[in-house]
Amino acid sequence: MEDTVLVFSLILLVFAVREDVEAGRNMTDPVGGHHQDNEVMLVVNSTFHMHIHGDSFGDTCAIVPFRSQTLSTCGYNSSSPLVLIIHGWSINGLMEEWIFGMASALKAKLGHVNVLISDWRPLALQSYPNAVRNSWKVGGDVATLLTWLEETAQLSMDTVHLIGYSLGAHVAGFAGSRFKGARKLGRITGLDPAGPHFEGVSASNRLSPDDAKFVDTIHTFAKSGIGLALGIRQPVGHVDFYPNGGSFQPGCHGTDIYSNLYHFGPQGLPKTIKCTHQRAVHLFTDSLLNMDQQMTAYLCRDDRAFNKGLCLDCKKDQCNILGYSARKVRGRSKGLYLKTGPQTPFKVYHYQIKVLLTNVIEPDEVSVSISLAGTNGQSEYVTRHPTFLNPGLHCPQQRTYIEDQCLNLEHTGNKTYFALAVVGWDLGVLQAVWLRWEKETSWTSWWRQVSTMVSGDRTSQDTELIVGHVRLKSGESQEKIWFCGKTGGTTHLKPTQEQEFIRCQESSKKQKQNRSTRIWEEFRMN
Repeated sequence: MEDTVLVFSLILLVFAVREDVEAGRNMTDPVGGHHQDNEVMLVVNSTFHMHIHGDSFGDTCAIVPFRSQTLSTCGYNSSSPLVLIIHGWSINGLMEEWIFGMASALKAKLGHVNVLISDWRPLALQSYPNAVRNSWKVGGDVATLLTWLEETAQLSMDTVHLIGYSLGAHVAGFAGSRFKGARKLGRITGLDPAGPHFEGVSASNRLSPDDAKFVDTIHTFAKSGIGLALGIRQPVGHVDFYPNGGSFQPGCHGTDIYSNLYHFGPQGLPKTIKCTHQRAVHLFTDSLLNMDQQMTAYLCRDDRAFNKGLCLDCKKDQCNILGYSARKVRGRSKGLYLKTGPQTPFKVYHYQIKVLLTNVIEPDEVSVSISLAGTNGQSEYVTRHPTFLNPGLHCPQQRTYIEDQCLNLEHTGNKTYFALAVVGWDLGVLQAVWLRWEKETSWTSWWRQVSTMVSGDRTSQDTELIVGHVRLKSGESQEKIWFCGKTGGTTHLKPTQEQEFIRCQESSKKQKQNRSTRIWEEFRMN
């Protein structure tokens, strides 16, 4: 749960933005009011600056549309692709540091590339609804620049990549919407596209997949369960990434507000709030700086299903790489989900834990702590509440689906539980899984315990879990590994007790054919 101070601050900010937005909706010039007019404006209200080196605005070189000499002065290379970075709404009029960090990372990664920065601060340093309306004009400025470069420097629109943050993501969309057919822009990346005034509107009034051949977005501060958001929740690209559910991000703590207020004064509040909003920026930059630690995201219905460990499949384009290396897939994908760490490098490793319990009568709340051990060390214990699934619905003739096959089972106590485990570093070759059962405290368990005491029936199923086997699936490698109890049969797990499961000795193919049958034969003998 986020810190109360941060939540209160966010509430104040969001309500202030909403009031401005509601006022802006009554104005006669709504956002996208000229969207059907594809005429490229000749009046340029923005300025454009080529990143040469360094980490300050003074180290850039101004490129002025319709002044060809500025191209040669700034060293623009007509044979190199173009990347244009577009900032968002400004509350202090400063050019933010992340822009220069991203520009440097792009040049380091791509080598020969023209990296330009769009400066529209005079139009962004206004009330939010005014900045929203100005975003269409700024999109026209970007389109004017690109059209001029097309005519003057033989720029191919296919080699253009616009990267927009927050309100700048919609600016990129408005620019891209002006190019159709063969002239459509190559790529637009939206970094936590702004939500207020854009959530739920038509595609023509926001960033959409129609604005470029490939549109990818990263959502980091979308609407959460308590209704707070600076970014947009709905999918607006060909691929939409939702790291950590697309809402609050790890490492962005509300307690930081005190330190930031002390060091930065009044600017400390927006700095704290923007940590989660700007995480999309830093995730994208991290994907350039740490190419050997690419972050894999997985197609899933929603964040809740992902957290249950149900979505780590990479078949049929169901996973993608977050950041610069993202790729377009056939058709429109649903949300892509992943976990990240609190700081760079942000990559973590995802594991699906599948546990077969053989003595569970009812789907119950089971709290299990999990630790994974590999050749590079052992992870800390992480408590999970595994999700109960009844796979029998997928099998004919009331047979139960276990480990890729349907088997006839006489016992009704078999339950398969799934959970997601995340580790912050590469464990190497996995050797063991440790499970510790934290005694469940649900209403069902309490009532069962009372019934047991009243009836005097103290069977083992009320005091222990019988684990058939554990299967681990790595999201990053897609490898499936089977782990067995040290005795080779079922393992009895008592409350607060931990048990080690080691890699099974049988071949993978033989396991799939025989393991479930053997477990139930042993269970009958117990």
